[in-house]
Amino acid sequence: MQPQIRAPQKANPLLLPRGLGGKSVLTGGLDALEFIGKKTMNVLAESDPGFKRTKTLMERTVSLSQMLREAKEKEKQRLAQQLTAERTAHYGMLFDEYQGLSHLEALEILSNESESKVQSFLASLDGEKLEVLKNDLISIKDIFAAKVFENEENQEVQGIEENKEEFASMLTELLFELHVAATPDKLNKAMKKAHDWVEEDQTVVSVDVAEESEDKTENEEKEEKPENPEEDKMKEKTNKTVEEVYMLSIESLAEVTARCIEQLHKVAELILHGQEEEKSAQDQAKVLIKLTTAMCKEVASLSEKFTNSLTTVGSNQKAEVLNPMINSVLLEGCNSTTYIQDAFQLLLPVLQVSHIQTSCSKAQP
Repeated sequence: MQPQIRAPQKANPLLLPRGLGGKSVLTGGLDALEFIGKKTMNVLAESDPGFKRTKTLMERTVSLSQMLREAKEKEKQRLAQQLTAERTAHYGMLFDEYQGLSHLEALEILSNESESKVQSFLASLDGEKLEVLKNDLISIKDIFAAKVFENEENQEVQGIEENKEEFASMLTELLFELHVAATPDKLNKAMKKAHDWVEEDQTVVSVDVAEESEDKTENEEKEEKPENPEEDKMKEKTNKTVEEVYMLSIESLAEVTARCIEQLHKVAELILHGQEEEKSAQDQAKVLIKLTTAMCKEVASLSEKFTNSLTTVGSNQKAEVLNPMINSVLLEGCNSTTYIQDAFQLLLPVLQVSHIQTSCSKAQP
């Protein structure tokens, strides 16, 4: 059900907003601008052999939100035919419920607008100025391309084993390095909630095993000590069925991934409109790689913990019941990291626009 969009696009190297380079950016009319833009892109394609492949990959990535929305709508239609009020463990619907789809769509729009702006600005240049800017933008793209290569070479790397406090601290430090006024409060809260329930669950044996143990020792316990209502409540609260653990796993992955996409969307907005101080686009790209890598590793680590919890709680379940749940959690964990990586690639045109903005402001007297 989930789209596999492993190959993030090496973004197109040229883009900026209307009015973003001074009064002379848009002077030739839309028709002339379109012609010049096409010519400029052809020149770029000639100087960059990977440009055509990059453009194709970009087109695939920007359709990710549409594919997710279509999958969610199909699941809604299927559930509408069922006479049940139970909460579903469908990843796409939960991802949308946590506003992940809305933020992904908003990030795609921002990325596409930024790409158009870069193309427009490049179309207004020629000669040495065009070559200098083109080289700058390609250097930013190369940083993103290096991230793509790194992902392809390290697909088997497992998630880092950091506690939630270390991850929260790392996120805060990386956002500070970006020089944007962003805080990871929602993401940290989602991560903490996911870690808390799975760590609590790891201390509890299978419900079936617990019930058997209770049956065997029930009489002895009654003789040795009086009933403790508070202890019974705690036991009832902590014991989870395998279905409940599966539901929590899918929901946690959907929420954490949605918060990661939301964080990247906010970072993109702030890079364009709310930077506290100047930081080169190249340096910001390197920090964003660290941020995205930390997110992906944390999601991978959570996915592994969820499957371990499922295995423990469902130890008495038949393989045909338990294995599909474990496989589903592993699949959604893999898809989650893919969505985060794709969202990262959408930031390329944003950084290129930011670079043009900075260059134009420095050129002004």
